Amino acid sequence: MPEDFHVDMSEKLYKGRNVGIACMGVSSKAHFGCALKGNLIKLIRDRLGKGNIQTEQAKLYAICIYLLIKDHLPEIKRLIICNDEAFNYVKEYLSLLLGDEYPKGFEIINISEFGKALGRRIRSPADNYSKHYRKRALNKSKWEEGIRLNVAEVNYRIIEHEWKRLEKEV
Repeated sequence: MPEDFHVDMSEKLYKGRNVGIACMGVSSKAHFGCALKGNLIKLIRDRLGKGNIQTEQAKLYAICIYLLIKDHLPEIKRLIICNDEAFNYVKEYLSLLLGDEYPKGFEIINISEFGKALGRRIRSPADNYSKHYRKRALNKSKWEEGIRLNVAEVNYRIIEHEWKRLEKEV
């Protein structure tokens, strides 16, 4: 049964530190994530980022989200994304990456819209998980410690491929 999934990032991309990104189901508590080394973010910025830094960071965030959810689309009814980067750009890039893969009824909203619909301010349940992924996803021997991590493969080659795919679309 499809459910709501939250996406959160542990650090802002512009800080140049290691960043963890987690996606977590509200009901099932299923989670998956990835981590980006600060050096990788800098390399992407230097080699691929030629435009506005705000849109480039949103593009990188959208690519990471896409890599996390692409194998789990049938499980997701609504994707609730935290406002870590410019949401409108993230949504646009994520929609382009998904293309025809959209399942019926799939919706992408930001956490502010979701909170307004509920009538209260909410915190993402994926927040703590993004910190776990930031600290442990880069070291494979730590994946089994504590909360077991489900790490998606994210590296420069994969990001570059998706980045170029987006360049053709935009």
